[in-house]
Amino acid sequence: MPFTDATQTHSVEVDGARVTWFDSVAEGELERPLVLVHGSGGTTATHFGHLFPMMATRTRVIAVDWSPLADPDTELSLDHLVSQVRGAVDAALGVDTPFDLVGYSLGAVVAAQLAAELGKRVQHLVLVAGWITTDAQQRLRNQVWRTLYDSDHDALARYTAFCGFSGPALRALTPAMLEGALATLKPTAFLAQQMDLNARIDISESVGAITARTLIVNCTDDMMVPAHHQYELLGAIDDARLTYITSGHAFFLERPAELMHIVDLFLREPDRHPVGAIIPETHS
Repeated sequence: MPFTDATQTHSVEVDGARVTWFDSVAEGELERPLVLVHGSGGTTATHFGHLFPMMATRTRVIAVDWSPLADPDTELSLDHLVSQVRGAVDAALGVDTPFDLVGYSLGAVVAAQLAAELGKRVQHLVLVAGWITTDAQQRLRNQVWRTLYDSDHDALARYTAFCGFSGPALRALTPAMLEGALATLKPTAFLAQQMDLNARIDISESVGAITARTLIVNCTDDMMVPAHHQYELLGAIDDARLTYITSGHAFFLERPAELMHIVDLFLREPDRHPVGAIIPETHS
């Protein structure tokens, strides 16, 4: 997908998997390149199709699309996804270049783990709808998801939309628009692996090692990753502050411009708000 006229598409092999990454190439006014990590079942295009080209006007943007493992029978682990992102970033930037990092949903977990491992190489970190440890509510949702995946994909699409959108967003859709959205929710075996991984997340031993200036973004109407997870991240990361978007989990369909504004402002003025601050919502 040509996110910008200059965007280049590359791939790198990581543990036998061919991982695709995108590079806007052009340097911008910000000091460091920005790396984007999408969430479960997504791609750069579906989750960051707005953010990539908008942030590319500010800085060089690199985004990674996860790839299924070379052996489909291998259980997907967090380390697999972290290694894929790190392999693409190293291929793009070399092994020493500092960068900023944005992750969404499972991609926020990946980004947090990567930031913990890379220390000061990750300068600024934005975690959107991330979490530290999967809780009972999330496991219950994943169990229902798996039952529907095994039995009824149409019902699964409706369940996913019900959990992913806020009430106001669903009310704003016409029946035709809703059916069109549901038609795009096609589960795959790789998504099923990601959902299984979602049910096993626990980065409690590593999250405290994050040194990056961090902004945590809570989607206020999120049923997939409820707000308490964001406050747990705020308490676990030394240099963190929190803001919020009035949105369901699918912010990229409900409030994409607002996230652009949040990320851009944070990277321009990371010390505008002190550690531990709860920042009022900025509407865009």
